[in-house]
Amino acid sequence: MENLLLSSKHSAIKDANTYIITVPTPVDGENRPDMGSVLAATKSVATVLKSGNFVIYESTVYPGATDEECIPLLEKTSNKAINKDFFVPKYLIK
Repeated sequence: MENLLLSSKHSAIKDANTYIITVPTPVDGENRPDMGSVLAATKSVATVLKSGNFVIYESTVYPGATDEECIPLLEKTSNKAINKDFFVPKYLIK
């Protein structure tokens, strides 16, 4: 692949067109997920999200987390709409 850049630095991602969010999702003693890392990474991507970009989640989140927490945060922070301005692959196959 040409132009593949892997980085955890916010300054390095501003020119990307596809973002893969892959961060740990630890659980506490009662098996409740700590979404802090996933949501922080989501917010970071949302600040540089441009029209036509893709966001891919590869994390051990609970079922529905992408729909319930991640996409609303992307939309709110970026002021963009899913399937209009940006895309999450899960929604392309509906």
